Amino acid sequence: MVAYTTATAIAAYLGETFTPEQATQADAVALAVTAFIDRYTGHTWQGTSPVQAEWLPLVARHDDGAETTWPTVYLRNRPAVAVTAVVLRSGGPPATPTTLDPSQYELVDPAHGVLRLAASGAGYDPYGRQLVALVDYTYADAVPPDITLAATMIGASEMARVLAVQESSELIAAHPELAGLKSVSVGQNDVNVQLADTTAAAGATDARSSWVTPGSAVAAILNGHRRVVIA
Repeated sequence: MVAYTTATAIAAYLGETFTPEQATQADAVALAVTAFIDRYTGHTWQGTSPVQAEWLPLVARHDDGAETTWPTVYLRNRPAVAVTAVVLRSGGPPATPTTLDPSQYELVDPAHGVLRLAASGAGYDPYGRQLVALVDYTYADAVPPDITLAATMIGASEMARVLAVQESSELIAAHPELAGLKSVSVGQNDVNVQLADTTAAAGATDARSSWVTPGSAVAAILNGHRRVVIA
């Protein structure tokens, strides 16, 4: 797996210098963040261009209320550069592959990998089974800069947690009497002591639940790459 960020990028974003052990942790975080982004967006930048015989379902599209049905295919890798071959077949036996002429398909939206086929019977074979397309195509496989930034931002937030825990552990090791304390403030006539919330701290370790906060810059970036198919 090729990570969308690196320990070096995360350290630079935080303004920190990682120890070798912390750099190893950051690399592991980068891989976890990469897998999370792929799942969240429904898209991956891990593949290798070109792609051959990608098996894809046909989706019937009615654009702008038109009566004509346009069988449409959504390529998994995008932005797409060119489609070089399309073969149609039913999803089950008996299946007779049919190779389409280039005039029978068009890459109408390369940025989102939308391939439109010539108008037909809504993408079904004579037996009423949905057709599938085997598509050969090339795509631009570079990781978009905003995805790299989002991965770095998520990785930095997670490593900030790790560094905070490590610093707290080092402080407790040097001063055992502070174990279980969140803060101590001394006033003129009183002392205010706050105990650490261990339950909340344990919950905070489930960081992925908060990796994409609604309204955040990370959410704006990743939501812009999420795959939404409207039939």
